[in-house]
Amino acid sequence: MNISKFFILVLLINPVAYAQQQADTGFQFNNPNPVYASVTGPRVCIDEGHHNFHTLDGRYLPFAQMVREDGYVVQAHQGLFTEQSLSVCEILLIANALHASNSNNWSYPHPSAFAAQEIQALILWVNAGGKLLLIADHAPFAGAAADLGAVSGLMMADIYAVHRRQGADVFMRNDNTLHDHAITQGRNTRESIQNVTSFTGQAAMMTGDWQALLSFSAEAFAYINPQQAYQQQTTQVQGFSVSGWFQAAAREWGNGRMVFLGEAAMCSAQTSGNGNPMGMNSPQAPQNAQFCLNLVRWLSEDL
Repeated sequence: MNISKFFILVLLINPVAYAQQQADTGFQFNNPNPVYASVTGPRVCIDEGHHNFHTLDGRYLPFAQMVREDGYVVQAHQGLFTEQSLSVCEILLIANALHASNSNNWSYPHPSAFAAQEIQALILWVNAGGKLLLIADHAPFAGAAADLGAVSGLMMADIYAVHRRQGADVFMRNDNTLHDHAITQGRNTRESIQNVTSFTGQAAMMTGDWQALLSFSAEAFAYINPQQAYQQQTTQVQGFSVSGWFQAAAREWGNGRMVFLGEAAMCSAQTSGNGNPMGMNSPQAPQNAQFCLNLVRWLSEDL
C-alpha cells in the first residue's frame, strides 16, 4: 500500500472527516414500476435512538425518499426498542448505531449500542414476523452491533475490510463475489443486479440460515488501526485476510426476515467534504440504488 492510499485510509477513521459527509438531496432514482401506490405500503422505521450516524432526515434522506417513492411509509424510530415501540414498525432499519461513549470518540473499546433488554425485544419482534435491516459499518459501528449480530448468527469483525477494484470495493456476479438470491434477481431483468459497490466497511462470518449476498474476494484484507500504523511511520498495515468473509447477507428467522449490510454508504447518496459523490449517486455504483430497493422489497415479501 503506497503512502497516499494509506493517508486516505487514515482519514476514514476520523469522526471529523466523516462529519463532512452530507446527504445528496438532488439524488433521484428512476422507478418506473413502484410496488405500492403512494403511502399504501408497509411502514419502515429508521432508528434514531442510538447515536446513529445515519438518520431519516440526515445522511439516509435519499434512501428514505427512494423507498417512499416505492409506496412505503417511512418514519423515524425514537428512543429505546421495546415491544410497544416496535409494534408500529413492519420493517426496522438500524444504520450505524453507536454507544454513547463512542458518539464523538471512535477509539477502542466499542461497547454495544443496545441494552440487553432491547436485543431481546428485537429478537422476539423478528421471530413474530418483524423485518430487520441491520447496517453496521467498519469500526466502531461493527463493535456497537456485535452483540445484536451474535444472537442472529453473525460474527462481526470490528475492523476495516477492503478488496479494492479500481479504487472501490466492487462485488460482481461474474466472479461470484455477488451471489444469486431473490434480492439480486429482482422482479425482472431490469432489476437484476450484476454489481454492487461499497465504500470501506467491515467483514463478518455467518452461521445458521444466513445466505450470502456479497462476499470478499481472495485479495480482501482487514486492518485494525491505520492511524496508529501511520504514526509509527510504516507504509504497511498489519492485518489479516478476510477472503471469503461476507459484507452482506439475508436470512429468514422464525416468521420474520433479516438483512445484514456491513457497509452503510452503499445505500446512501452523499457528498464528501470535497464534494465527491459517495453511495447510490456515485458513478462507480450504478446498480446500488436498485440493490438497496430490492433489499426492502424482499423484507416486505414483495420479491
